[in-house]
Amino acid sequence: MRLLKTSKKKVIVLTLALTIVLSLWYDEALLKSIKDRRLSLNLGDGLCEWRAAIQHNDNGFPRDASFQKTIIAGYPSGDKRLTFVQLEGLTGLSARDEWDFKFLGMTNQPFIKANYPHHEGIWGWGDVGDQVLLVVSDIKKVMIEYHDILWDIGYAQTFEEAYERINNLYKDEEAGVHENPPVEDFLIWRDLRVFDEIHWYSWFIDYYMEAGLMRDMFSHNLTVPGQWKMAILPNFFTKHEMRFGRFVDPGETVTPSYDPMCDTLANGCYPSLVIDPVKLVDHAYGPAEARKLAELINGTDGFEDWMIEEEAWECVWNELVVEKKGIKTFRDRVDLDYDSYTYSFELKNEMWNEVNRLIEKYEVKEDQVAIDLVNILTGHREELGVDTPVDPISYEELMSYHLAFPPFFPNQKMFKSDDDFFVNAHLKYEDLDASNIDSVIDRRRAHFEEEMAAKRERNVDVKYFDAPGWTSLPGAGLSSLTPYASRKTARIKYHSSPGVFATSNKSRDVAALFSSYIHIDRTLKKICITSEGGSKLFLDNVLRVNNDGLHGERRVCADITEGVYKLDLEYFKGSGGKSMLMLEFGVNEDRLRVVPTRSWASADSARKFRQLIIMEERLEEDLRTLKETDLMGPTTRAEFNRRKRLTTNPEEVRKLSKGVKKDFLNFDEILKERKSDQLNIARSMFGA
Repeated sequence: MRLLKTSKKKVIVLTLALTIVLSLWYDEALLKSIKDRRLSLNLGDGLCEWRAAIQHNDNGFPRDASFQKTIIAGYPSGDKRLTFVQLEGLTGLSARDEWDFKFLGMTNQPFIKANYPHHEGIWGWGDVGDQVLLVVSDIKKVMIEYHDILWDIGYAQTFEEAYERINNLYKDEEAGVHENPPVEDFLIWRDLRVFDEIHWYSWFIDYYMEAGLMRDMFSHNLTVPGQWKMAILPNFFTKHEMRFGRFVDPGETVTPSYDPMCDTLANGCYPSLVIDPVKLVDHAYGPAEARKLAELINGTDGFEDWMIEEEAWECVWNELVVEKKGIKTFRDRVDLDYDSYTYSFELKNEMWNEVNRLIEKYEVKEDQVAIDLVNILTGHREELGVDTPVDPISYEELMSYHLAFPPFFPNQKMFKSDDDFFVNAHLKYEDLDASNIDSVIDRRRAHFEEEMAAKRERNVDVKYFDAPGWTSLPGAGLSSLTPYASRKTARIKYHSSPGVFATSNKSRDVAALFSSYIHIDRTLKKICITSEGGSKLFLDNVLRVNNDGLHGERRVCADITEGVYKLDLEYFKGSGGKSMLMLEFGVNEDRLRVVPTRSWASADSARKFRQLIIMEERLEEDLRTLKETDLMGPTTRAEFNRRKRLTTNPEEVRKLSKGVKKDFLNFDEILKERKSDQLNIARSMFGA
């Protein structure tokens, strides 16, 4: 959706200011809650006393020291906070946000919290960074946290709105009054936003793991700098304006481009370490994960006089995680129960596909960072609980699903574009009118021709085998043998004949394997083989019809249900008698017909059909179990709301029209009047 652009400079400043608030507020809380700033104390024997970190404007802060500075990068959430408080506790030196550096001036704080290149972030620290610490958050958990932060500030669009609500952040309900928007508005906004953010999440990880390589976040294709720079500012540019296809032509080779900001980091954008924030706060794994943080900075430039002794490292972790000392984090918000949020299958499936894409991409790398990343993501993938994933939504759907909804914010305009991509996408959501009827017809004709061409290619593969002295088909199947010839056919319809069987060039001691995919519609209930000689029918590698052995003409049938199946039909003819083979289906055994060419399918159509069944089943399950406040994809939410309205007001949803009551008392007069009108029209047309 696109915001009204009054003054471009003003809009950019105000919108960027919103993202400052998301990252800066902890400094406000820290300033209010901490008065005495000293280093954490090592008390010996593994004991310590945690003290809050020294701030850049405190007396004694090392303003001129040379530190190796660490960029703590992660998708917007509370997880980076869990990470930098550990580093603060270990060194007594405070972290600072990327926006602080940009708008409040440069300081010498060695830990820089960053959302960049996510649209909530900015490269605000100039060229003072050295290395990247990548925080890899659980995708399910992080979506809840991110949207919860935005909910706390009423998804404010200006700095003024956000600043007024800054005290709502991380507050429990009893701690103050939340001035938030209506829940129903938030749910609509969140469901629209989360689909795009799933792709921002994986794109963010790609950015660092590929050392700043520029990719389009929706297609994941290599892109050009112009498109990339627009795409990281979605608050200023619509999907139409930053669409990949407007910058890169189909089939065009794109030269890899890298974010030049990565050259300003001494070690580049590739992470020096990846951290699992879930493990960091786990009482069993936390101390080991925290040790990785300590080892990352221990002995590096500037920390010689600031790093607490190694014997106290675990104690610092214990003070912060177990004793919960220090600034507030998401763990302090008692009313945020992650388990109370359920995702629809539509969203979990999209998450699964994006996480799985990252796993498959980086599991081939052998460095420790990639190994750790894959291990973290594998755990996240398992947590999604998607046992039967289906394909993600298409690029076209991802780029246009939001068009089905009106603009959300009051100052947004209706979406308008003459881009062919979005004009066509709109046809899915808008009523037809005279201006687009031709394009609809053209597209339907093209689709029909494409389908017909595909069907012409979807013939049945036939392989022929020698079958000397056979009395039955081989137990291991014909596929275990070597054929002497391969052909194709459109129908399995071979009448009784003493001559050559089909296109085998043999009249005796011959076997044939017919392989294809078959589509069975819901009206069909029986599938049958009629043969002279042995035959077997396998659907999805399961024997469904057994008509094997040496015999005369005989029909054997099996029950069948709707679906697309992999079909393998085996047949053999012995040394005597006639050959005959027919494959038929129908509503019952008395109403059979030979399987027509239009019923042959493909492996892809079989896969898509099964996925459609899975999606329908999961949708129905979601609609039975999801609460209104759960996270749903746009399709699930739309159906959820429709059924909700149906329950409360069936007449409104069904839009039943009572119409005008007909009076048939004057029916003859009405017919006579219409006949007279027709005669008058005819006379005027033919001059009678």
